[in-house]
Amino acid sequence: MGGKKRPTLSQLAKKAEKEQQQQKAAKKKEEGGGKKAAVTAEEKLIEALAKELPNLNAVTAYDVASKYSVKMTLALRALRALKEKGDLVLIAKGHRTEVYAPAKRAAAS
Repeated sequence: MGGKKRPTLSQLAKKAEKEQQQQKAAKKKEEGGGKKAAVTAEEKLIEALAKELPNLNAVTAYDVASKYSVKMTLALRALRALKEKGDLVLIAKGHRTEVYAPAKRAAAS
């Protein structure tokens, strides 16, 4: 008996305000507000790795992520980008791990 209780006016106001905030957040996301920071972080990481490549024998995503305090996905993307440029060569690939070496060292071996 009785039926469902209706929300109070203050509850309705809070719900409407929350929906407006979500719409604003969705608009910002559509405009691409967060993409620029990720791209610049990846570019900075690629530049830092490119400078350090001559000193390395082999490198994995875990090595990069732990040394530069970045996420594993960012480290993987940076290593794959350097591979596409020709600076790195894929030596071994397993189920979870990819091992890269600088192109000059891999050619010498």
